[in-house]
Amino acid sequence: MKKLTHLFLLLIPFLSFSQDYGNNSDAIEICAAMQSNNFSSDTKAENALDQILNVIGASKRFVLQPCDNINNAVATSFKGIRYILYDRDFMDSLDNGTNWGNLFILAHEVGHHINGHSVDIVLYAADIVESKTLEQKRLQELEADEFAGFILAKLGGDISEANKIISKISTNDDDTYDTHPSRSKRLNAIKIGYNKGLGNETTVYEAPTKAQTSEEYFYRAYEKINLKDYYGAIADYTKAIEINPNFSNAYYNRGLTKYDLKDYKGAIEDYTKAIEINPNYIQAYNNRGAVKRELKDNYGAIADYTKAIEINPNHSSAYYNRGAVKSELKDNYGAIADYTKAIEINPNFSNAYNNRGKSKAILKNYYGAISDFTKTIEINPNHSHAYYNRGNAKFILKDYYGAISDCTKDIEINPNKSVAYFRRGLSKYFLGDTNGACKDARKALELGTLTTNDAVLAPKFINNECN
Repeated sequence: MKKLTHLFLLLIPFLSFSQDYGNNSDAIEICAAMQSNNFSSDTKAENALDQILNVIGASKRFVLQPCDNINNAVATSFKGIRYILYDRDFMDSLDNGTNWGNLFILAHEVGHHINGHSVDIVLYAADIVESKTLEQKRLQELEADEFAGFILAKLGGDISEANKIISKISTNDDDTYDTHPSRSKRLNAIKIGYNKGLGNETTVYEAPTKAQTSEEYFYRAYEKINLKDYYGAIADYTKAIEINPNFSNAYYNRGLTKYDLKDYKGAIEDYTKAIEINPNYIQAYNNRGAVKRELKDNYGAIADYTKAIEINPNHSSAYYNRGAVKSELKDNYGAIADYTKAIEINPNFSNAYNNRGKSKAILKNYYGAISDFTKTIEINPNHSHAYYNRGNAKFILKDYYGAISDCTKDIEINPNKSVAYFRRGLSKYFLGDTNGACKDARKALELGTLTTNDAVLAPKFINNECN
């Protein structure tokens, strides 16, 4: 028994946790950030948007994303992509044209994008661009109101519907210290736009340019990504770059797509080009670091993550990723320092707690590791790796009942986790339950996804103890 124990402890691995380097969930992240207090279908929202854009002969150069519980529609930009987020319930009746007030609100948000008002919130967070003054914000609201009034007239809506909306959400108080203009100013802007829409004044809200044509390919590529047409997306990003060679976001997104296709060299080239155009492109540094890590260029990856941190010292993901590379280089103290920093910035960063726990376990600080794994589980009760890792640490500390409990929970979340079956089986063995141990060991072998060490150990264990 003692000989077996020694052998098992030497070979027990702590699982690593994979990272997400893509940006497919960005719109959902923004939505979650903006929810505070939706069209009943996405098709209705798209149809309403098409109506608005057809009025001015514009193509869609932003992403329309449903976002529940915001009771509004919001124009914003994130990582170089422009979005309009909308609450389905709030916008529910736009499809039949009876709720002109809601259509006005959607048109108002489109107006912000058409007029170039949305600046990337990532750049704001990094203090790379200056915040707009209150006066600038009020002016932009008036420009968006004028555009929405124009759209309302063109589509045959009644200006009184827009006026009702503005009357509900504004006052005639002094607006000097407000982000939005007073009611009278907004009503006047709507009237100006409405009169333009009736043809009483000549106006051009959009004059096609090369940059806009380039953006059309860019957003078409973005939609192809959602359809998993990666090669089609690359072709569109390439066309966007041909029209506008300084389109850093097109290089960045093409790099993301090449990464998905495992064209790592091509991805690095595109991220590098994006950085040449925009030396403060944090996401490009972060993602280039991820590709270098994939290619085992760990020191190159650390350099890129460090650069991202220099640009934005509060970039928790860069600390987390750099910590992961340091861990691979067996610099576990350095890894712990980076994970700790990521946690200071984002106290709910469950993966950072999990990875810090793994580094502590490697340094034989098992109680500290268990504390981190427990925190991971508190934040994310379905974090199967944390249960397994905590069970591992308990196993090493000979808390076999605790190890069995954690491995069982891991198996409940992930029924095909072969290493959890094997670790639970070993715990049962040391508690004298040989039958239960053999059953779990055989199940682990049946699933066939054991780590290299366990794949060697499991058959030996079965042959020695289960026959």
